Amino acid sequence: MLKREFTFVIIPPKTSQVLRFKISKHVLIGIVAALAIMVTVGGISIYRSVQLHGELTAYEQLRTEYLRQQIAIQKVSNRVDSFKDQFKRLRELDYKLRLITDLQVERPGPSVYGIGGFIEGSDKDLLKQANLDGADLLAVLNKDLERLEKLASYQEESFNNLKAHLADKKDLIERSPYRWPVRGFLSSTYGPRLDPFTGTHRTHPAIDIVAPKGTPIKAPADGIVTYSGVDPSLGNMLVLDHGYGVITRYGHNKANLVREGERVKRGDTIATVGSSGRSTGPHLHYEIRFNDVAINPLKMIID
Repeated sequence: MLKREFTFVIIPPKTSQVLRFKISKHVLIGIVAALAIMVTVGGISIYRSVQLHGELTAYEQLRTEYLRQQIAIQKVSNRVDSFKDQFKRLRELDYKLRLITDLQVERPGPSVYGIGGFIEGSDKDLLKQANLDGADLLAVLNKDLERLEKLASYQEESFNNLKAHLADKKDLIERSPYRWPVRGFLSSTYGPRLDPFTGTHRTHPAIDIVAPKGTPIKAPADGIVTYSGVDPSLGNMLVLDHGYGVITRYGHNKANLVREGERVKRGDTIATVGSSGRSTGPHLHYEIRFNDVAINPLKMIID
């Protein structure tokens, strides 16, 4: 049977004084129980801490993977939007090709392509800007891909139809002025404008392309030179007849390099940029007429 009290003796190493103290059985049991509880609680706390740390690590890994997936989905979405822009340019090209080859087609409107949500920037920017849930992004992406598939199918059929038509229109294509006669910037477009000399409103039947004096002017299509001379307003002027009712006029030239009756091919140099006639500076007056009616050259140019 346990004693009611226990005596503990402490002997210091450098003194002769011995410390003694007594603890009752109940106090000793209480101390041991308290220590046991502390060890148990401490062990449980350490275990939970390790467990929570593992769960947090797993959560961070899942969160990082989720964000990576969000970025990947958004990047794909951005590429889809880029494809939409490419399809838009293809449809415009299709329209212009059909126009110059006399194939009727309805001009494509913006509703055909839908509205994109293109986002530019780094991965960090994407994380800040991509607020949609992954499932929502995928739903939008699937819709866009379905629309692109339909557009691709339609465009393929349209180009195949156009290809078959163009095979029979080779001569017409070679005579269609769809190239720029000179590279530069537009100082005046087709349509109403103020006359730079009189200040009155007049219809400008051409486009003015500014380029350095002496820049070569190239024939935009095959044709025959029907006029090479001087015009009171346009100065040194050339006229090419491309057939099918289409003629092109080139004004303010520094020099005409071809003669009347001469046949030219697309890309041949026919004149040089100048400022002859009524002109405020070096530029090319470029005019296209169909059945003697002026049309906007920008509607014909595709290259």
